[in-house]
Amino acid sequence: MPLTLIDSAHHIVLVAHEHPDADSLGSACAFYSHVLRYQKKVTLYCSTTVGDHNLLFLPWSDKIRHNFPDDADLVISFDCGHFKRLGIEYSGELINFDHHISNEQYGTYNCIDATALSTTQILYGWFVANGIKINGKMANALYAGLLDDTDCFSDPLCTSVVFEMAQALIGLGADHEQCVKWLFNSHSLASMRLRGVMLSKMKIVHDGEVALFEVDRSMLDSTGALLRDCKTTLDEALSIKTVRVALLVVELKQGGVKISLRSDGSVNTAHILEEYGGGGHYSRSGARIAGIEMVEAVKKLLISITRELDETQS
Repeated sequence: MPLTLIDSAHHIVLVAHEHPDADSLGSACAFYSHVLRYQKKVTLYCSTTVGDHNLLFLPWSDKIRHNFPDDADLVISFDCGHFKRLGIEYSGELINFDHHISNEQYGTYNCIDATALSTTQILYGWFVANGIKINGKMANALYAGLLDDTDCFSDPLCTSVVFEMAQALIGLGADHEQCVKWLFNSHSLASMRLRGVMLSKMKIVHDGEVALFEVDRSMLDSTGALLRDCKTTLDEALSIKTVRVALLVVELKQGGVKISLRSDGSVNTAHILEEYGGGGHYSRSGARIAGIEMVEAVKKLLISITRELDETQS
C-alpha cells in the first residue's frame, strides 16, 4: 500500500511532529533522501521551528519548511501518536509511521509497531523489507533516531535486533561519533545551570520511589534554559537506587503545564497520562494540560502514580 501511494502521488509532504526530536526528524530526513529518487515534488515539513539546535546536524534539516503546501496529495508522518501534533489541516492520503502504544491510527495506512524502540527502527525494517537501498545520509538519520530513543542504547529493552540494526547502519555510513557528540555531549551553559537548580529542588516522595521536579517560569528565566533542557535531568533521576518513577511538571508561558513521565518499567506511563490527554510509550510519556495550576497538576498526578505503584505491589 505505501509504495502504491508514493508512486501515484504528485506532491509528497514528510511531516515531523511539533517540537521534533531526533527520532521524528531523523525518520523524516531519511525518507526525504529516499523520495528524492522518485524525482517528485517533496516537502519536509514541521509546524514549529526546530528548537533543539543539536538536531541540525541531521541531513536535509536545512530543507524544513513551516508552511504546509496547498497542493499536497500525500502526507507521510513520523513518530506522531496524535494527528493534532502534526499541526496541519489535511484530509487526504496519509501514511503513518510510528511506535507509540497510544497511536490514534489516523492514517490511510498505519505502519505501527509499539514493540519497536524507535520509529527509525520501523522505517529501517520497512526499507529492508521493500528492497530499498539505504545510503549514507539515510543511515545517519536512522541511526540518530535509534540512538536518541534508546538513550544511547541504555534502554533495558534493547535486544540483539537493535544492535544488529545499529551495526548494519554503521556499515552503511552512519557516523556513531557524530551522533553521540550532537545528541548527548553538546550542552549549553544554560542547560547545565538549570540541571543544578532542578537537582537542588528535586523532591523524593512515596517512600523514595518517585522523583518529582517542579519547574516554574522563574527557574527557566533565571537560567536562560529552554523547556527541552529539563528532560536530561528527568532521565537521570531514574538512576537513583530507590526511584521507580520520575515526574516533571513544567509551568508553560501561555498557561497550563507540560508533563513528562518516566519509569523503570514498573508502571505504564502511557496509561497514567491517558486521562490527561497525553500518551507515549510504556516507560516514557508526556502530556500538556491547559487551564491548570502547577500545584493542582502535581497533586493529581502523584495520586495517579502512587495508585499505579501500589497496584503493582499488591
